Amino acid sequence: MRVALFALLVAAAGCEPEIGQPCDPNEAEVLDKVKIADGSGSDLVRDVSFDTCSTALCASTDGSRPYCTKQCESDIECAEAGDGFSCQQIVQFGILACQDFTPADECDDDGFPCDCLDADGQPSDQPLKYCAASPAVIDARDVEFGRPKFKAP
Repeated sequence: MRVALFALLVAAAGCEPEIGQPCDPNEAEVLDKVKIADGSGSDLVRDVSFDTCSTALCASTDGSRPYCTKQCESDIECAEAGDGFSCQQIVQFGILACQDFTPADECDDDGFPCDCLDADGQPSDQPLKYCAASPAVIDARDVEFGRPKFKAP
């Protein structure tokens, strides 16, 4: 009930939640750092130079405009962002993908455990999750707050 009330108050006040906002006013700089994979993948970058993201985390999901996100464990932690956001595993590999990330130079002779794979080569059972939304949700947010439609490079 409190989460719904908070979301209603944010919407009524016309204030855009940080989660879902463009990562930085300089779109070219963001696009140099965040890969846009049109409809087929996602990217997540941590960079303290992003002016909008207090957590320094910027995501693009399924080809969406890059947006601020935060780490989460459940959907309720993403409620402040509004409808369409949920707690998801965005990336499968790399230091932002799992809690038990192992750098390649620390892998054993057979290459395990390496990155976010266990000794049997299976994906980690300790994934990191982030507040994420579909491109349609991000597009609707842009319309709501008067931003031009994002065109993937």
